[in-house]
Amino acid sequence: MEKQMFIVNQGSLNPITKAVFTTGDAYLVVDHDKKMIYIWLGAKSSVDEKTVAAVEARRIDDGQAFNGAARIVTIDQGQETKEFMEAVQNLKILDKNLAKSMLKDVNTGEFANQANFINALYRISSEEYEGINAIKYLQVPFDKDSLDSEDCFMADMGVDVWVWQGKDSNVKEKVKAMQYAREFDADRAGGQKPRVFMEGDGDEEFLAVLSGKVLKQDRATADLQPEAFEGEVDETLAYETPVVKSLVKEMPVVKSLAKKTPVVETSRPPSISIPAAEEEPVVPEHEVMVQKGEGRLTCPKCGNSERNLIREVEDPSNIIMAYPRILGKKWICGKCGTDWKKSSL
Repeated sequence: MEKQMFIVNQGSLNPITKAVFTTGDAYLVVDHDKKMIYIWLGAKSSVDEKTVAAVEARRIDDGQAFNGAARIVTIDQGQETKEFMEAVQNLKILDKNLAKSMLKDVNTGEFANQANFINALYRISSEEYEGINAIKYLQVPFDKDSLDSEDCFMADMGVDVWVWQGKDSNVKEKVKAMQYAREFDADRAGGQKPRVFMEGDGDEEFLAVLSGKVLKQDRATADLQPEAFEGEVDETLAYETPVVKSLVKEMPVVKSLAKKTPVVETSRPPSISIPAAEEEPVVPEHEVMVQKGEGRLTCPKCGNSERNLIREVEDPSNIIMAYPRILGKKWICGKCGTDWKKSSL
């Protein structure tokens, strides 16, 4: 039976056909032949996505396909094992959030300013994996400092796809980099052939693009005129979709929160006296505070209910599942600093 892959999307599993994972989501890979269930957790995935992934993995294991005989393995982004790479093959990791989380947090999801952008740089590396189909494809910052002589890199600039081959990269990486570039070009109606640059041998134009210093006379095609280049940058700041526009509007709220933090800190120096330190025992009282009911999140101390001033974090004292390790969550008020949990009753 073929392997199955799923993405956790708003509390449920959605099947996917290609191993294109994103840093803001959680995924399941089910290998029926080897009786393995992999849970892959992106670096920016939320607590609820991790919890759903663990619960769904248990449910699949207890189902008719395995009857509890499968082995569940949790893989954190960047810690992919050889067995996992063989199961997914040609893993692609993109730095964006595809699935909309059930929970919204100041630092994640809609408030994280995770907007799609055109100019992107991808690192193609075989690392220690064997075989041409066991190659990792990872999005990295669009900057020349991201380049590594041991790997190949692909620059996706919307209308053009360029490949940069490190002087120490191997044949597998060069072959797969060109394959990915052709796939990108085909998705855009194949307007132009991907260009290839070799490190230290005429790669000045590639490096200039990453530095943002490309001049009009240096552009090889009309599609890469400075006007088009500037338009791409503008789209990163104001994308057409309503979702991203709402993100840009929410950012000032986050900035205002950042400004309030120093105010709290500056109020402390005048009160250097010992009584200020004796107030610390009040912290445990915050930790045990509980909000009852399923209504709107409200700080139990100051009554703050502004969602953009309430931060969700993992709670080490609330272990939902020991293996794979899944922690519960608590909330921290951005106005008074109180942290509390929500009652399960």
